[in-house]
Amino acid sequence: MNINKFKYFFLDALKSLKRNITLTVFSVFTVSATIFIVGLFLIYLLSVNKNSATIFINNKGMSTVFELLEIAVFLIIPVVSLFLIVNAFKMAMFQRRYEVNIMKLVGATNWFIRWPFIIEGVFIGIVGVFVGNLSLFVIYTFIYTKVMAFTPELSLVQPSFIINTMLWPFAIVAAFIGSIGSLIALRKILKCGVWES
Repeated sequence: MNINKFKYFFLDALKSLKRNITLTVFSVFTVSATIFIVGLFLIYLLSVNKNSATIFINNKGMSTVFELLEIAVFLIIPVVSLFLIVNAFKMAMFQRRYEVNIMKLVGATNWFIRWPFIIEGVFIGIVGVFVGNLSLFVIYTFIYTKVMAFTPELSLVQPSFIINTMLWPFAIVAAFIGSIGSLIALRKILKCGVWES
């Protein structure tokens, strides 16, 4: 793809995001809420692991159960997150199915139709990560200061971990999930015949 096509797709994606502002805000909110929950759970796991010697003193069985629970939840949360994000994109795509059908009527190829949606998904994913991480940082910093004031002997994850370590991997994953989510949501609309619901 040359730079002029990418510029066209990028500008078309921005216009579409602006035109469908309600669905854009809803999708960003869904991504940010998902990232917030995943980040909060990750911080919780790291904090419990740091303090496991204190928490599970003389109870190895409970420690093993907790480790198995960690693995199970860590396998389930990404699947649930992907499901929520894909459903948010499906709602946005359903709203725009007639627009896609018109593009097909005038001869646009499937990939010509897909690229603006992929760029939208990446944009929504990245903005959602920044909003989710910022809100997680603010809330966790508040909780961290209150907890450390009452129980300074606990070893909790520093709030700077959210910005320094979690932000960029989450942004990459969210951009990937956003593009894949928009492709999955668009797949059914592209398979349908012209003007089918």
